[in-house]
Amino acid sequence: MNTSNLDSGNVILTRYRKGERNFTGIKLIKAKLVKANLNRINLRQAKLRGANLSEVKLIASNLNSIDLSQGNLSKAKLVETTLSNAILTEAILVEADLSGAILCHANIYKADLSNACLVSSSLIQAQLSETQLRSANLTAATLTRAILCDANLERAIFTKAILSEANLSRANLTQTILIRASLNRANLQKANLKQADLSLADLRGANLKGANLEGANLEGTNLEGANLTGANLNKANLQEAKLKSANLKQTQLTQANLTGSSLLNAKLCNANLSGANLFQAGLLLSDLKGANLSGTNLNEANLIGANLSKTNFLAASLEKTIMPNGTQIAI
Repeated sequence: MNTSNLDSGNVILTRYRKGERNFTGIKLIKAKLVKANLNRINLRQAKLRGANLSEVKLIASNLNSIDLSQGNLSKAKLVETTLSNAILTEAILVEADLSGAILCHANIYKADLSNACLVSSSLIQAQLSETQLRSANLTAATLTRAILCDANLERAIFTKAILSEANLSRANLTQTILIRASLNRANLQKANLKQADLSLADLRGANLKGANLEGANLEGTNLEGANLTGANLNKANLQEAKLKSANLKQTQLTQANLTGSSLLNAKLCNANLSGANLFQAGLLLSDLKGANLSGTNLNEANLIGANLSKTNFLAASLEKTIMPNGTQIAI
């Protein structure tokens, strides 16, 4: 059967009910397949631009290189479906179930995946710029080198997700859950991570320049070698965080909790740490030139080899603090 120019959803439904599964290259522009059961169908390279597939079942189907741009797939079931190289630009996938789906290299630009389930899905090098992923569940998803510039990820769940080398510049990650997520070498420049949970996440070598992390939870997070220049970390929880060789120049850390954190060789030039808690923090060989440490708790902190030139210690607490020359202040 020549399926290249079909224009009615009824045709594909009729053929499917008769047992046909291969519809490679089919053309169903603006077709209506609402609530259709099309599990294990082959729609590779199909043209379904603007089609209405709301609540459709496409479980374990082959949708590689399909064109579903501007299509409606709200509440669709796409569990373990392959959508590699698919075109989903401006598609509606609100509350869709894409658990275990493969979307590698897919173009999902400006699509709406609010409240969608993408647990254990693969989005390697997918294009997700300006995409809506508000409250979506991406637990254990793989987004290595994915592009999420200007995407809305507010309150989304990325627990144990892999976002290595992903581009999240200017993305909205307000109150997003990223517990134990892998974000090493990710680009989060100017991203909004206000009140996000990044506890135990891997952010080694990540670019967080100018990012907003106010009130974020970074307890036990690995930020070794990360660039946090000019970032807002006011009231952030960085307890036991690893910040070895991190760039924190001109960073705002007022009232931040850095208890027990490791800042070996960190650059904190002109950083604002007023009112911060650095109890038992390791600041060996750190550069605190021009930093504001007024009202800071530095009790039992280790400052051996640190550069304290022009540092402001007004009203700072220094009980049992080990100073750059190795002497301990006893109060």
